[in-house]
Amino acid sequence: MDGLRKVLERRGKELAIYELVQNGWDENVTKVEVALTRPLNGRSELVVTDDSPEGFRDLTDSYTMFAESYKKADPNKRGAFNLGEKFVLALCDEAMITTTTGRVTFDGNGRRRTGNVKRERGSEFRGSMRLKVSEWEQMCAAVTKLIPPVPTFFNGNEIAPRQPLRTWEAKLPTVKSDAEGNLRPTERQTKISIYRVLPAETAMLYEMGIPVVEIKAKYHVSIGQKVPLNIDRDNVTPAYLKTIYVELLNHSQDMIGKEDANDDWVRKAASDPRCSDDAIKTVLDLRFGENRVGYDPSDMGSNREAVSKDWTLVTGGSMSAGEWENAKRAGAIAPAGKLFPTNHGSKVPDKTYSRDEWTPEMLTYASFVERVSPMLVGRKVTVEYIRDRQMVCGQFFHTHFMVNLAQHSVDDWQENIELMLHELAHDVVKSNDHLVHQFYDTVGRLGAKLSLLAVETPELFGGVTQMVAAGKQQ
Repeated sequence: MDGLRKVLERRGKELAIYELVQNGWDENVTKVEVALTRPLNGRSELVVTDDSPEGFRDLTDSYTMFAESYKKADPNKRGAFNLGEKFVLALCDEAMITTTTGRVTFDGNGRRRTGNVKRERGSEFRGSMRLKVSEWEQMCAAVTKLIPPVPTFFNGNEIAPRQPLRTWEAKLPTVKSDAEGNLRPTERQTKISIYRVLPAETAMLYEMGIPVVEIKAKYHVSIGQKVPLNIDRDNVTPAYLKTIYVELLNHSQDMIGKEDANDDWVRKAASDPRCSDDAIKTVLDLRFGENRVGYDPSDMGSNREAVSKDWTLVTGGSMSAGEWENAKRAGAIAPAGKLFPTNHGSKVPDKTYSRDEWTPEMLTYASFVERVSPMLVGRKVTVEYIRDRQMVCGQFFHTHFMVNLAQHSVDDWQENIELMLHELAHDVVKSNDHLVHQFYDTVGRLGAKLSLLAVETPELFGGVTQMVAAGKQQ
């Protein structure tokens, strides 16, 4: 008994209250009452009563190690190993259980049964515990973590009920005894509820309202059936915990914030194939923003193009292999080369405009580029017009540059001039990299030259001035 007490004390003496309360909740009760006196001379009295019509079904279960439990066959009952009462007795120096079938007393003289002292209904556990004031305070605080399914009172005050933030059903692993009484793993549909974690609390995994395992999550998670715990009832397997994290993310992804997106539980859930499309999209939105692309080794220029457009470039190490798989499956991230292609290779544009198809605006812009390009880069550059939604708005080809009318409008002359300076600068630096100082310096230098040309040789801007003026009048 002393050895078992030392082992249990490492888990916290609130274990005694949890075990006794769950025994009451597992019966047909309308209320459970708990009282724990403040330590006097190092001792406290713990009393737990319920109003179950049948009371304690078999008093021998209270002292028989590994007795067969009727709860083993019912996943909706919390107990399975029939150890709870023994754990409580190990934490007490003296104890007494009184129920509808009699009383059993445990003290320094051993165990005594009597049948002439009974209760009309329900059971009462009364035990004397060695407690420090700090341990008593810890137990009092632990009681407030309970999520009672029936009115439950502690030292005369009802434990405040908690309203779930969200409840849903899922198929989860549990344990259930077979015809021979052996516990077997199984899966069944059950309810999952999540609750707000109050100040000074740590998120917990609950078994039908009883906190059993600390978890690293945003909410308390209460499972509506027997949780497959180890024999000490203080842990679950990593696989089960990951299942809970996946369920939590899939059903609360609209409730998490940017500060949660990199939490370990979110990363584990987002890496699992069971993570929903909506959940992985939400996680990536929070971590990288909506404007994101994946690093594309097949089109290096597209990576730089994306960054230059203020898009977030997500590299391989930024996500786990599972997160990448889920993101691709959900269409939550595209490679940079798909959104910002710069390596078109031999791709033929969907539409190439012949000169006969040019509008007056297209003709004016092409003529303007031909007139000013020799002054800016030392040779004449021509313009070609295409239309292709998969290609960028402009691309330079040594003697000419293509203007993609699917991405650019020649009606906006500020954008026309910006595009011309942009493409001419690429030709000067012989690179499509937007993220080097040489490119930006060249754009600035060409812009300065163009400004001086407008002052010194205004006739070069013939036609442009009229169109700009006409646009302002309209």
